[in-house]
Amino acid sequence: MIYHEGIPIWEVDLFIIGSITIDSPISFDIRKELEHNEPFYSKIKIRNNQNGFKITLTAFANNSDLAEKAAVLFISRMLDVLVLKLNIPISLNIDGNYFVSRKIQNSVRRKVDKNIFNDAFKEYRKLHLTDHKTYLRALSWFRKAKCTQDPIDKFLAFWNSIETVSNKYNPYRENCSGRGTICHIWECFKKVWGDCENWEFINGNSNWIDECNEIRRNIAHGIIPIEIQEIEKIINKINEVENVSHKFLSDWRNELLNTQNLSYELQSRLD
Repeated sequence: MIYHEGIPIWEVDLFIIGSITIDSPISFDIRKELEHNEPFYSKIKIRNNQNGFKITLTAFANNSDLAEKAAVLFISRMLDVLVLKLNIPISLNIDGNYFVSRKIQNSVRRKVDKNIFNDAFKEYRKLHLTDHKTYLRALSWFRKAKCTQDPIDKFLAFWNSIETVSNKYNPYRENCSGRGTICHIWECFKKVWGDCENWEFINGNSNWIDECNEIRRNIAHGIIPIEIQEIEKIINKINEVENVSHKFLSDWRNELLNTQNLSYELQSRLD
């Protein structure tokens, strides 16, 4: 058995499902450690598969179960970043046995290359090392929303992605004392987009945040009956919430998260 500093090395195969393709097989090494100063790298190999691609990576663990769990976590983190970047559903499967909906089984696929995978790994690493773990949780909610077929779960996950960022990063918290989530979202939207009439997809509706939060609250408290009319109301709101969530997370990352002014120590851990 081959070891890395006394720890067995494993190869793990994972299957990525989505409308995505590459021109030819990709391979590269990516730095992996987060909690330790000593660098170690995982070898990544990516090949097209029938409904997405197959990714093979090396993992360091004392047994196969831990190796698989470490690989799933590592690739899931990258996919969270990638889904926001590409804005398409991409899910992870472990054993290759899966059902693929007609929505994925189509002739239109997004072409990507080595750089986009490499950048997604590095983006996650940078955000983690600069202590933006809450923002990364929001990305996980966004990917969950993109991948689920359940309209209730989809609405909640998109809304959770917005709530997660707003409740953590609102720069005007003093304006929201005792006023809760709605106020935090309002202040964050104003920070990135200005006045309400400038908010894309919302069309100047100053009650939009309240309306969506009311839907979330009614779902969470079991107030909404499981009836066709109520489900249709949620479905009719999903496109708006999805578009706002994607733009908000993207703009917040691009404009406000300070990941550029890194110390020499942190920069050395990104290379």
